[in-house]
Amino acid sequence: MNKRMVLVALAIVAGVQCVRAADLLTVVEQTTDHDAELAATRAGARAAHQAIPKARAQLLPRVEGGWGRAYNRIATEDFPTTTYWQNGWTVSLTQPVFDWSRWTTYRQADFIEARGATEVAQAQQASILKAARAYFDELAAEDELARANDYAAALDTHLTQLRRRQLAGEATVIDLREAESGVLQAHLQQQDAGNALQLSRLALEQATGQPFTSLSRLADPVTMPRVEPDDIDAWANQAQAHDYQVQLKQIDWRIAKLEVEKARAAHLPTVNLTASHTPAGAGSGYARPTTTTTAMLSVSIPFFEGGETEARVDETVALEDKAQDDLTSAIRQAGASARENWMRLRSGAARVDALARLARTSSAAFAATQIGYKVGSRDSTDVLRAADTFYANRRDLIRARYETIMALLQLKAATAALTFDEVASVNTLLVSAANGAPRQPLRAPQVAPARAEFPASSH
Repeated sequence: MNKRMVLVALAIVAGVQCVRAADLLTVVEQTTDHDAELAATRAGARAAHQAIPKARAQLLPRVEGGWGRAYNRIATEDFPTTTYWQNGWTVSLTQPVFDWSRWTTYRQADFIEARGATEVAQAQQASILKAARAYFDELAAEDELARANDYAAALDTHLTQLRRRQLAGEATVIDLREAESGVLQAHLQQQDAGNALQLSRLALEQATGQPFTSLSRLADPVTMPRVEPDDIDAWANQAQAHDYQVQLKQIDWRIAKLEVEKARAAHLPTVNLTASHTPAGAGSGYARPTTTTTAMLSVSIPFFEGGETEARVDETVALEDKAQDDLTSAIRQAGASARENWMRLRSGAARVDALARLARTSSAAFAATQIGYKVGSRDSTDVLRAADTFYANRRDLIRARYETIMALLQLKAATAALTFDEVASVNTLLVSAANGAPRQPLRAPQVAPARAEFPASSH
């Protein structure tokens, strides 16, 4: 009996977990864990981390050892032939004393490692944006399907009333055909909304690697977020300084500058210290056991290489100019992106507020028109027009709400400030669907004026 009760309890817990609504933060975390591109970038960063030990190894002593056994036969005219075996080992050491090209490579390694870390941060931010887009696309698709269902139901009800009036001689064939056309259009919107919802769910499942029974939704009413400082130039300047693409181009430019230095280092001499020790019995060319020990400080001075060094210097200088131009382009693009998203956020918050008021007004107008139609002061065309206006306002409000949230996230991304903490701040705008129960359709949302403030990034 106890075992059966435990199994029942586990089944209940599992059922609750299955229907529990997932919020934005959960979806983002699962997407970043599932994202193969992000995983590949992290692997690349681990490889880039080895640039420093590889470059440092070129500056440290290199010690090599070996062992061999050789057979020697010496035949000299008028002398007896001599044969003997040689066994032994040798050890050698090479220490670069001065090689500016190797030192420059060692300085480059820091930037190569930094580039790998920056690419990971950029890929993680892109994964967060992808998850948020998939999340809000599905919420928007669910809202749009609910709107299309309400629209179709309203027109079906009106068509039923119209047919009764036609039988009573109170409606014309033109009114009936016009209403039937509206119903067909509403049902087509239902079909399109259902298809869009299926595609949105597939996109979300592909991003996270698993399906969700329900998602936490925007609170109703919801306060659209704003950011501080409320200055478009401040955000543009922050993006121009911290955008990940700008950071990558800055690193590329510094690497290109060091490439020029490496190319010019080919004109400089190189100094190396070499030493070797070969114990007795391994002396090459000696019939008797011989021990040899050598040490040498060598200097190599380039005089003429057929113009290769000059060509390489010119090539690296041109690539440095290209890197500088790429950096300038990235800075301009980052500033423009920040300005665009800042304006989308500001205008989106105002648009949501205006559309919410318009939805309430058009809802009241639609209800009044329906009453007027029943008492004979409004005709069928007025009802259809009022329905189109109200449900079109609802559609626009649905889009505006989610696009405003995405504008906030994209603005944070433009300044390299989109982190899990920022996602958690947006997550406070969501409310969990109780036990996965079907949500109530959005009829006339009461959206408060935008007053919420999210702290600006510390960058």
